Amino acid sequence: MPSNVFDHCRLRLFVGLIALLLPLIVDLMAAEQLPSISASYHTDARDIFVGLLFVIAALMLAYHGHTTGESAASKTAATATIGIALFPTTAPMETAGWDAVVHNACALILFCILAYFCFGPFRRRTRGFTGMRGRRARVYAVCGWIIVSAMLGLGAAELLLPASTVSAYEMTYWAEFFALWAFGIAWITASKVLPFLTDSAEALFPMTAPDRPETASIPGNYASS
Repeated sequence: MPSNVFDHCRLRLFVGLIALLLPLIVDLMAAEQLPSISASYHTDARDIFVGLLFVIAALMLAYHGHTTGESAASKTAATATIGIALFPTTAPMETAGWDAVVHNACALILFCILAYFCFGPFRRRTRGFTGMRGRRARVYAVCGWIIVSAMLGLGAAELLLPASTVSAYEMTYWAEFFALWAFGIAWITASKVLPFLTDSAEALFPMTAPDRPETASIPGNYASS
């Protein structure tokens, strides 16, 4: 395991933890019912919301992954995250403007890239393996489908249901919440910090007790996620 403080596993861990904590923190600091997590921009939680988004963006900029494609995807995700922070969603009781359009487009791009990491790089390097690595592959698949389902479900709701119904059931809030948590769980899993999903030989913080080795059924994978 590399000793560099900013190796890719630690970056994944930091990103995942912030993704998990962001909705909880802004919900607590907003001190009011939020129609969406993005709406915390218009509450007392604005500074922490924007600040955490910039931290995620900085970590995604620092993350290079294992291929040029992963590096490009993480940089695009970082840019989209900055766009979410700089262009707020529409405030309650106001008419949507161009800044809200940019915000929604950036959010869509970000979640598409996060789903790509789940179905692409993370799962590709774990699918077909036995043991802990195989378990991680299943976690990535579930998290990816949660992100996709949240996006598609919210899009369908906004197209087919009255805005009052979407608001009454807080559909935007819960879609963002579950997508962020799936994002966080996937990246924490990929950090190899969870002992029930990681063999000690590959763990970010190895245990002293040895694990039985995994047997790979797919040759040629030079890195695991």
